[in-house]
Amino acid sequence: MPRDPRAKSIASVATLLALALGAAAAPATATAAPAPRAPQTAAEPTTPEGAASAWYGRAGREQRSKHYRILSDLSPEETRLYGKHLDLMYEEYSRRMAGIPQQAPEIPFVLMFATQADYLAVMRSTYGINAMGSGGMFFITPRGAALAFFVESLPQTRVFHVIQHEGFHQYAHSRFAGRLPIWVNEGLAEFFGEAIVVDGRVIVGQASPRAVTSVKDAIDRGTTVDFLRMLTMTTDQWNGNVRAGNAGIQYLQAWSMVQFLGWAEGGRYQRPFEAYLRLLHGGMPSDRAFVQAFGTGDLASFERAWKAWAKEMVPSAFSVAAMRITFLAEGLALLSNEGVSVSSIEELVSELRDRRFAIEVTVHGRTERIEADESVLDIPQDALAEEKPVFDLIPAKDARRRVGPNTSDLPPPTPAVVTTRGLEPRELVLSWRRLGKNGGFEYELLSPKAAPRAPRRPKVQEDRAAP
Repeated sequence: MPRDPRAKSIASVATLLALALGAAAAPATATAAPAPRAPQTAAEPTTPEGAASAWYGRAGREQRSKHYRILSDLSPEETRLYGKHLDLMYEEYSRRMAGIPQQAPEIPFVLMFATQADYLAVMRSTYGINAMGSGGMFFITPRGAALAFFVESLPQTRVFHVIQHEGFHQYAHSRFAGRLPIWVNEGLAEFFGEAIVVDGRVIVGQASPRAVTSVKDAIDRGTTVDFLRMLTMTTDQWNGNVRAGNAGIQYLQAWSMVQFLGWAEGGRYQRPFEAYLRLLHGGMPSDRAFVQAFGTGDLASFERAWKAWAKEMVPSAFSVAAMRITFLAEGLALLSNEGVSVSSIEELVSELRDRRFAIEVTVHGRTERIEADESVLDIPQDALAEEKPVFDLIPAKDARRRVGPNTSDLPPPTPAVVTTRGLEPRELVLSWRRLGKNGGFEYELLSPKAAPRAPRRPKVQEDRAAP
């Protein structure tokens, strides 16, 4: 939840494909917001000011990606990885909002922190923001503005989500200058936050089982937010519900409404939705813009149409497979660091279950726990699949369980490859790359047309009784 009225923040919990909280941007100024800079006074390292000064020293000179200016104390490989992801998402925002001209100066600054402690220290001492309880934010203050996040103890996909969600808020500020209503600002940030990046392509419009089920349950219980109230809700009202612990349905419904306007009835509402955004861009109030763009003042009928569509919505097999394959990837990386290799998907789940491996997932304002059990191997069968998709594991060529007194000096074993079989429109495959000679591994998702061929399994000979 935002600790500063002009800051955007994201809940600090490990997540695979999750989301963030937010508030309105500050009014635009005639010149670009100041770049992040180091404090001018030295201090003891034990104070927030001293810790911040030490971080700026480690971060060193400003780096540049295609679209961003970056200060980072991450490794060069990690900085390039997240910079590349930032650029990819920037271009996706630009492509999908090509008809929305820029109204305010862009704020292309990014702060990447290796640890939470440094993140908190810099946010407090440099910008006057209490970032406790957040894992990343887009913020605008009189002292400076940037997108900031830390990576300590977080899965790679959790960091990607921060970039995708908060990066949209950063981009939207330059296009709407703070005039984007909170529901559509958060709904679109959710839309992009839930996207999956495969082979350098951004796949949007995905729906997880929990999100789909939670929206249906809210409709059944009558706990959804009235459309008119949603359209006219202020940032203060939104954040008041967040502080009261009632944020879940707001994020769920905002995301679901954006999905509806983008995909329902064969894309019938796409052009009116684009017109609605252009009217907002021009300064028209949200409720008036909605009525003019969609050509109806009967919001009750519109709300009923959304509810009927949401009740029939099904999870996307592709997004579920991507979420669970990245969970398995995090587990494989953990086992590799311990020198453990596995030869089957069932053995992988067993090893992770023995370690009580789990990841907390924040989806649409709700934090849930993914644990290592048979359910993580379940991929739903959607309309694209002729049969139920499954996961398969291909052991690495150097796979072996390391035992003995001298194994601690060996580099980590290459993790196994996990792939889907039967997933449409394309398969998903993990790809691993070693970070240095004795370092760990980073992974990415690839999407070939067909899954790689699995190695032949040795046949088990049955014992036969002698005649």
